[in-house]
Amino acid sequence: MTPSTLRFPLFGLVILMLFAGGWAALQRAGWLLPAPTPTLIGLHGPLMMGGLFGTLIALERAVAVAALSRKNWHWAYIAPALSACGGLILLVFGAHPAARLCLLAGSGGLVLVYAYTASTRHYWSLPTLILCAGAVFWALGNLLWVAGQPLYGVVHGWIAFLILTIVGERLELSRVRRHSTRVERLLMATALVYAVGVVVTVASLEVGVRLAGAGQVLVALWLLRFDVAGRSVRQTGLTRYIAVCLLTGYIWLMLGGLLGIMLGAVYAGFQYDAIIHAVAVGFVLSMVFGHAPLIIPALTGHQVAFRPAFYAPLVLLHLSVLLREYSSLALNFDGRKWAGALNASAVLLFMALVIYAIVTQRSPADRPAA
Repeated sequence: MTPSTLRFPLFGLVILMLFAGGWAALQRAGWLLPAPTPTLIGLHGPLMMGGLFGTLIALERAVAVAALSRKNWHWAYIAPALSACGGLILLVFGAHPAARLCLLAGSGGLVLVYAYTASTRHYWSLPTLILCAGAVFWALGNLLWVAGQPLYGVVHGWIAFLILTIVGERLELSRVRRHSTRVERLLMATALVYAVGVVVTVASLEVGVRLAGAGQVLVALWLLRFDVAGRSVRQTGLTRYIAVCLLTGYIWLMLGGLLGIMLGAVYAGFQYDAIIHAVAVGFVLSMVFGHAPLIIPALTGHQVAFRPAFYAPLVLLHLSVLLREYSSLALNFDGRKWAGALNASAVLLFMALVIYAIVTQRSPADRPAA
């Protein structure tokens, strides 16, 4: 099987895990839904963090590496394949040791992919270092999970994987701004504060969460000030839409950091939900909504024609996060339950609009000449 065909089943598994993780999220929010497997409701976090986002990020990188190598096969696809296997085992057998080991191997494979591409191209840039650090944190979280650590201690490594991956990719895409050495050093300092905080959570959750929260705030402020989205929001069409997704997501990253500073160590319940989902939903899904029109063509070969209707699920997403954060901090179970439903509706609406945009996209022969 060539990379061009392997990416389709892997992307299909990503979609499967998105639906399964969303179903588990609705169950956790309090909706009485049939359980496909008895353990699904307790595996929402691992399934989304590793099975879904881990596979998606590793697959995106594997597609890029295979394209650069111009080969029919590249070993970089092993990383998303392993993480996808881990997600499938989670779905079928629960938190089986094999699932944890597959996710650990997949995260280790992603670290090797980043190191390999940077070494072969003789280019260890700041974005590459940040991306590689994100993959290391994913591996660290998976290693702790394999060792039997509880999810409230493991999750901060997983979230660091997502945050640092997004920061690294945004820095790659912001090269047009040609940041000065001072600005890049400022980002290095803010990212280091965050990274140290995540490492400290292993020894002291109370101190680590607060320090990581301070790092999140600093990283978010850097992104709001120096990311290219601050300029591109003044343009029109898809460019402005992506910028709006990014800037609103950065605000959620900052708010999640502020909650971490204020609340410190939380192990479960409403406050835990508020800290985790400000980032995992408000920040990460905003990034997904914004980058999907760019990622999907690379993974599937199908263009996504931008339409102003894309703003509808984005608005619904942020309304759902607002309701979720308010309800969690106010200890309002019903509000959080409906926030979960609105969140799922936003994702489904976005997927429907993307599918419609792909189906109605005219072929090059049908487009008017420039």
